[in-house]
Amino acid sequence: MLVSVVIPTYNRESKVAAAVESAMAQIHRDIEVIVVDDGSTDGTTEVLAGFGDRIRVLRQENAGPSAARNRGAAAARGEMIAFLDSDDQWMPEKLARQVGLMERGGRSMSCCVCNATVKGTKGEVLGETFGFAGLRPPFDEGEWSNPQEVLATRFLLFNQVVAIRRDVFDMVGGFNESLRLLEDYELSFRLAGTGTWGVIREPLVVKFNDTEGIGVECMNDRLKHARIGATVIDGLLAAGHPRSTSARRNLERALWELRVECRAYELMERRAQPSAAMGMALRQGVKARKLLRRRLPGWPDFLGSPL
Repeated sequence: MLVSVVIPTYNRESKVAAAVESAMAQIHRDIEVIVVDDGSTDGTTEVLAGFGDRIRVLRQENAGPSAARNRGAAAARGEMIAFLDSDDQWMPEKLARQVGLMERGGRSMSCCVCNATVKGTKGEVLGETFGFAGLRPPFDEGEWSNPQEVLATRFLLFNQVVAIRRDVFDMVGGFNESLRLLEDYELSFRLAGTGTWGVIREPLVVKFNDTEGIGVECMNDRLKHARIGATVIDGLLAAGHPRSTSARRNLERALWELRVECRAYELMERRAQPSAAMGMALRQGVKARKLLRRRLPGWPDFLGSPL
């Protein structure tokens, strides 16, 4: 099975080579590597030229990661598409295990995700993405039967860890190009309504929490992050993407919490009393509500079976 590896990049001259090399080192050899240079102004072009015809390089004016990934997917020839950010890396067996699991799972398995190790700026291990998301599969590899219900309550690192059937990616319309942040969560939620997912408990990706990039910058701006989160969830609800009553209710609760968080951070940014104190109280109230929801019956646990 041909797998198309799509790597969007923007001004990553010091890191893109390692990402490309990790893709080319896959033990699943039936791959093509497509790098989309999203208007880089540093030495990224020269670094990519060093790979010669071993990779395909597409160049475009800067349009954001969603547009870059869609551009790469449109040029892909594979039956499956796997995305890799240009500052992260894959373990050599990543694609082979995902392809094998999806072949066992059959056509109803629309995509497959694996765990990832997260490293800090000094190379220290910060944890694993499944642990951060509270995702605890009781088996090494298998079928995840309720991904949308789980994703309605939490974020799971997606772009670097997923392999998607090409026809399913096309069917859902790819990435939302109006989004430069949380575009991965938005796509993952839509994909979660198309069928079961494959899941691999072992971390087969290394995610580097770098100090550069719009994602990290946004995480450090709590108000901006909450506003974008509310916009994304509001759009998913308005379009009717939740497939179950449980997913819709939990998404509605998450939207309410994000809107309260937005108000809290707006008040906290004023710094002057009593606005700042009111903002802190709202923020603590939302935090307590989230902790309580995780202990109530409506909080979804992982459901699946080994394959």
